[in-house]
Amino acid sequence: MIKSLRNIAILGEGTANFNEKYAQLERENPTEAVIIDPDGIVNAYSYDGFAFLNETWYKKYSKNWQTDTSEIDRLLVNLVKASSSHAASPNLNKIKDYLSNPPETIEKSIEVWEGFFDPHFKDI
Repeated sequence: MIKSLRNIAILGEGTANFNEKYAQLERENPTEAVIIDPDGIVNAYSYDGFAFLNETWYKKYSKNWQTDTSEIDRLLVNLVKASSSHAASPNLNKIKDYLSNPPETIEKSIEVWEGFFDPHFKDI
């Protein structure tokens, strides 16, 4: 029997804080946690959900996050492209909303990025 895995993209630092939630996700449905490194996404996967491990996750992916949103925007576009066609991820919807209606200032963009993090990992 082939085991079908749900792939969850993990963004940010501190995966130790995610271990308990990961165990719960595993009980719900076989889950593979795929860490997104600063070089970008793993094209071999399509993602069913997105877990942001801390509020300032974006600092890992852009050195110029204070002055330019382009690197984070590019990462988020790639995550949307790599999302599973049947994904019902609340964070995917947040990402799509951000990309379809980007904030006018970097400060507002940062507020939105920080809003992707849920300390209880309910919205993946």
